[in-house]
Amino acid sequence: MSKLAWRGKDDAVKKDNFSHISRKKSLWELMRLSCIMMGIELAYSAETAFVSPILLNIGIHHKYMTMVWSLSACLSIICSPLIGPLTDQCRLALGRRRPLMIFLSVLLLLGLILVPHGAKIGLWLEWVTMPVKIEKSSSLNPWIIFCTVLGTIVLDFSADNCQTPSRAYLLDMCLPADHTRALSTFSIMSGIGSFLGYAMSAYDWESLSWTHHLGGNISTVFAVVAVIFTISALLTLTTFREVPLPVLEDQPVCSPIPSCKDIQRIQSERRKISFGAYIKSILRMPASIKILCTVSLLGWMGDVCYTLYFTDFVGETVFRGDPGSDSQSQEYGLYESGVRFGCWGMSIYAFSCILFSMGMNSLIKIFSAKFILISASSLFGLSMICLAVWPTKINVLVLSVFAGINFSTIFTVPFILIAQYHAQESFRGFDGMVVDDGKKVDAARGLGTDIAIINSSLFLAQIFVSLIIGALVSLTGSTSAVIYSAGVFSLCAGIAANRVLYLE
Repeated sequence: MSKLAWRGKDDAVKKDNFSHISRKKSLWELMRLSCIMMGIELAYSAETAFVSPILLNIGIHHKYMTMVWSLSACLSIICSPLIGPLTDQCRLALGRRRPLMIFLSVLLLLGLILVPHGAKIGLWLEWVTMPVKIEKSSSLNPWIIFCTVLGTIVLDFSADNCQTPSRAYLLDMCLPADHTRALSTFSIMSGIGSFLGYAMSAYDWESLSWTHHLGGNISTVFAVVAVIFTISALLTLTTFREVPLPVLEDQPVCSPIPSCKDIQRIQSERRKISFGAYIKSILRMPASIKILCTVSLLGWMGDVCYTLYFTDFVGETVFRGDPGSDSQSQEYGLYESGVRFGCWGMSIYAFSCILFSMGMNSLIKIFSAKFILISASSLFGLSMICLAVWPTKINVLVLSVFAGINFSTIFTVPFILIAQYHAQESFRGFDGMVVDDGKKVDAARGLGTDIAIINSSLFLAQIFVSLIIGALVSLTGSTSAVIYSAGVFSLCAGIAANRVLYLE
């Protein structure tokens, strides 16, 4: 390219208009920015509703099925801390956040295809590769298991990790003063996706004649989810243009835009930082982020206990059913009825999350983020202990409201606090003092990095819960132990929340 052509291109870049960064966003714009989260939660709901039956159906034993769930969490623990720095330092013309969002969205769609069709794909691969034949008496097919488990891992991993760049993109496009409103909208859209997902999973799609062409009930649900997720992702990705990092680093380009200086300070590092510096920033994080990670971890451990095992608790403890009995027995019928009834509780959980998220911005202004975080964790903890002590149908429905409030809180407030820390460049250092210059605490701290660190607490929670809950249920002989654990973890989160740094 000639010098003249290059100079012309550079002048054109400098004339790009990024004025949308510096203005307040409308509700519709915030909804579009958050649409991808609705699609992610739709995928989550279909996954939690059908993956376990699919894995059992292809011959995987219960104890190995729980290990499958932990595989994606272990993978996320390794990769999640790297995703934040990757989005902070991406230099593509499309922006810093959207390239990774697109990549993870494609992976999620791949998972939505592999999970319901893993058996068919596995049989096809077996026919193509002609592996060593398995005796007909065995119900295990290695190719079917490989494809289905791979789909589960890919779906769970991409859905978990797509949240980090999606949140960062949302915060990038909003003024710091709008971060609370933006994250509340993000949580509302998440609740809507969860509510719709559970409703779709409960509907009998086989009653519609056209669903037979898609392969039955489960395949139809995943197909509908894939279509909705694609539309949601496109709505978010086309909302606003990002400021590419090279342009963001160019002070003359950004100077006409009032908020770009703030964006540079909050969300971008002005010099290239080594990979080792990022790892150091993760291992030696400020004390304020350490305690926030602890609260987030405990909160997610309580939520994971509820979401992953709640329907089983209702089926066994509330309805006195037995999942291990004959499929034609009364005990098994009671268990199935309990699982379906538990889904109503999960629907209330999702709906209460929507309502609470809608009022989150106003509630924080009235009561403060500290009051909301402590109260939500404590109320959820007490409600779960009450449910474990008095496992009745009415309590299943009523007390699920507090589970939705808790989810909305831990899904929103920690990220509001992280955004505030970066907006004000205020961190509590290792000596307990508040430092008003982020570089004094750690020069490699980026918003995307810290969002990923907080987000990774969910993966740790999944691993910890999967390691201890099975043994705890076996030890006590009752699934009530799961609900007691949810209560204890959440109460501990409420206590730890007293030590969080609040910039109010």
